[in-house]
Amino acid sequence: MNTMIEDPIIYSDKPGFRLLDLRPDGISCISGVGISDFHAMRDNPELHFHAGVMEFCLCLKGNLTFETNDREYKFLPGHMFVTAPNQPHRLKNNPKGMKTYRLLFTIPRLGDSFLGLDVRESEWLSRSLMNLPQRVFAATSRVKTSFDRIFDLYDNARPSPGRRARMKSAALELLIAIVDAARRIPCKAPTAISELAKRIRENPEADYPVAEMAKKCNLSISAFHATFKRSIGLPLHAYVINSRILKAKKLIESTSRSIDSITGELRFKSKPHFAVTFKRILGITPFALRQNQSRMNK
Repeated sequence: MNTMIEDPIIYSDKPGFRLLDLRPDGISCISGVGISDFHAMRDNPELHFHAGVMEFCLCLKGNLTFETNDREYKFLPGHMFVTAPNQPHRLKNNPKGMKTYRLLFTIPRLGDSFLGLDVRESEWLSRSLMNLPQRVFAATSRVKTSFDRIFDLYDNARPSPGRRARMKSAALELLIAIVDAARRIPCKAPTAISELAKRIRENPEADYPVAEMAKKCNLSISAFHATFKRSIGLPLHAYVINSRILKAKKLIESTSRSIDSITGELRFKSKPHFAVTFKRILGITPFALRQNQSRMNK
């Protein structure tokens, strides 16, 4: 386990990494709102914590893993991960192509008000954020739209009372949208869908034609598409490809089989197609992973 450090909030407004200070717009409860869009693989950060601050991370691209002091949390695009105040954590992987939104919420002192709310409303919102029923949950379109709105206002609205009012409104909408998304009852996958997802994970190299899968689940094709994505978090085709890449990773790490052999078994059209897909999902090429594994085994 890495050494735990307190991570200072350092604002930045550079391509690929932005962490914006909203205090000039009268927003003191949000220590920073940011976006990371990595075009190259980054070194993993050390385990760290934010004193008195909760961190909310919305995954937009990439299969990500958050590590805390007690466990790991995996989350896919469209999902959020939340850390408690002072909780040690780190993003365990920083693959090329990763894109996330971040929000740092400073826990207010008892009796303080923020974003134009009165004391009781402020206490309700603060308490709701600190007691979310889920650590990882599916975000809603409201959450992403609210993030988008804050960045749009920051970049395009000139400083004015109107901008401040709109920024406060967007920040309040974002916080409430996060509370509402976390409180949604997770969709329980129908048994047939769960069994199909398990079969795909165990045998991703098999063929899974949509019409046949829909018939086995007693659903129309359109209903099958909607139910599978709602239940599993990804469309069928994307889930199959993701499962094939994860099996490929396991084979590369645990066997000496050639990349060509793995490519063929997992039914990719060509070695270049396999390499591009592998890097898009995991942030590293199959060849580079094999080299890393060889070095580790020496």
